[in-house]
Amino acid sequence: MENYDPRYLSVPLPEDIMKEKWSGHFDRVSALIQRRLEGELTQAMRCRLELELINLQHLEKCYIYTEEEALSIIRERIPSFAVEELKELRMDNKVDFIYIDETPRYLRSFCSTLFNVYPEFRQREAAEAGEKKPVYEPDAVDALLAQPLTDGQETSAHIHIRHQVNLEPTGLEEGRKVRVHIPLPVQRQQIHDLQILSVSPEPAAMPSDRDGHPTAYFEGPAMKGQSYSVEYAFDYIGSYTDLSWKAIEKMEPEQGSIPDGMEEFLGEQLPHIQFTPYLRTLAAELADDSGDMLKTARNIYDYITTKVMYRFTRDYAAIDNLSEYCAVNLRGDCGIQALLFITLCRICGIPAQWQSGIDAKPGNIGMHDWAMFWLPSKGWLYVDLSYGGSAYRRGHEKRWNYFFGNVDPFRIPINDQFQADLIPAKAFPREDPCDNQCGEVEYMDRGLYGSDWSFDYTEIDIHQI
Repeated sequence: MENYDPRYLSVPLPEDIMKEKWSGHFDRVSALIQRRLEGELTQAMRCRLELELINLQHLEKCYIYTEEEALSIIRERIPSFAVEELKELRMDNKVDFIYIDETPRYLRSFCSTLFNVYPEFRQREAAEAGEKKPVYEPDAVDALLAQPLTDGQETSAHIHIRHQVNLEPTGLEEGRKVRVHIPLPVQRQQIHDLQILSVSPEPAAMPSDRDGHPTAYFEGPAMKGQSYSVEYAFDYIGSYTDLSWKAIEKMEPEQGSIPDGMEEFLGEQLPHIQFTPYLRTLAAELADDSGDMLKTARNIYDYITTKVMYRFTRDYAAIDNLSEYCAVNLRGDCGIQALLFITLCRICGIPAQWQSGIDAKPGNIGMHDWAMFWLPSKGWLYVDLSYGGSAYRRGHEKRWNYFFGNVDPFRIPINDQFQADLIPAKAFPREDPCDNQCGEVEYMDRGLYGSDWSFDYTEIDIHQI
């Protein structure tokens, strides 16, 4: 394709293509697009249509289960589950599906959503197995919050992990030059005493502190059994800020001027940070009447954490506008919720930015996204929408308040920018065009995706300090 630039997702698709797409006629969509590409088009529309051909591939690999297969997957855990219940879940917007070839296909992670988001599914599973299962398993954050916290108190953890990327048999072409990017933390505000303990094999390039998506870069012949890995350790040190409503009401209004140099944190970034008419209307409803930036930000946080339900979603590359998708559908994962917060803050004149990396709690390591916002008297503060929302639904008010203004120290911040370039840049579309938490792999003539390669995190030492 001529230009894999996600900004072109903001260009609307022609109506006939949209009709066929959401009717599940992907072959017809491809034929219509190919016919148009053979004719005269604006550069923007040509790029949009080329992007859509890639989006169709993402949709097909994301929505993989037929109704019978979906039922079978649930019944492995809840044998009595009935077909009528699955249809009811669709009506209640609790399972994600699309039509492909005129039949419903369910998202590959639909079952994970059910059992992770809705406690009644875990309880029913336990009941049918004759077991007792708690609604919620306490984690390291609960242990942190069990102690009294005061403004300015340090919260910290030591994190030591290994991140590894492997070529799988479907992606292995021995002897051919392969290019591999593995995310690697660099010096950030929260990171102290960063030690890069091992990088294997010898990297072709290492990241700088200025990189928005820092990676260790490898380049060389692909070999059977070859692994690419980075091992590092650091101390995450944060500072607690009480921004509960009780504390906010005692504070002076945040109405100071915004200094020069903050423009990039106030503007649009197409296609996903976009000031659409609906988002402008929503932002106006949430803005504090007095113009207090802190109260506005808290209103936005409260709206998202109480109204938006967590969902494992399809690939970000297959969603045209992530923030509006979240606002309209009232569902989304950690990154989608963070983007809605960022977009609404910016519309309201509050600087906000992206941060993402790895959630690294003892015994549980995975990818995670959160956000930051800026106030005149406090500077940059952190906010975690998906963690705040889950705390609200569990009735854990202290935890809900904590994630407005703070994040826990059990995380590895890597990406300070959204949709930044890799260095060196990839030649082919990225597995994740928004940020980089697991890695990227390609040959000189094709990209590797899905089952072509794998990654894993190994916990070596994670503990609160």
